[in-house]
Amino acid sequence: MEGIQRFNDSNNPEKSKKYAEMSTQEVQKLTVMVEKLLETATLDSNSLELNLEEIDLVAFLEKATTISEELLHGKKIQFQTDLTESLINVDPFHFENAINNCIDNAIKYGGDAIKISLQKKENSIQISIHDNGNELTKQQANKIFEKFYRVPKGNTHDVKGFGIGLYYTKNIIEKHDGTIEVILQKGTTINITLPNG
Repeated sequence: MEGIQRFNDSNNPEKSKKYAEMSTQEVQKLTVMVEKLLETATLDSNSLELNLEEIDLVAFLEKATTISEELLHGKKIQFQTDLTESLINVDPFHFENAINNCIDNAIKYGGDAIKISLQKKENSIQISIHDNGNELTKQQANKIFEKFYRVPKGNTHDVKGFGIGLYYTKNIIEKHDGTIEVILQKGTTINITLPNG
């Protein structure tokens, strides 16, 4: 990416393509490394200590939505909330990975419209990640938080993965004293509920 930004003043298409291919390869390597690091963390999740910091969930989800727009490939994503600010104590590194896992799954496996919403309840805050896809069955929904489980796609998987993303996410949300569930109604919704107050 630095090559494209700094060493391609003439905007040479061949150079741009070469740099883009290199960047893609490196991002793929990093993706595998991150997946493996997450796997290592979950294998010893009882000793995983959270480093809590106060973050604004509204700003955090707005940013996550903006970043995810780069990966949509024709799909649509939107973030909705009536809140202007929502402060909560989380481990920013693990919490961001957990939320991004849910968004990535909606983009990779869900329908063509993804909606992220945030709402305040009496003593909790709820993040919902909804997509309009209808491929997930009740039996599959009951298993998607299990370690190494991947939704069957015949003999092939269109999207590569290790089947640990949502298992990791569940562990991290529970370590924040929260809950996570899947609702199958007019698509697929993952609801994450966290204590707030």
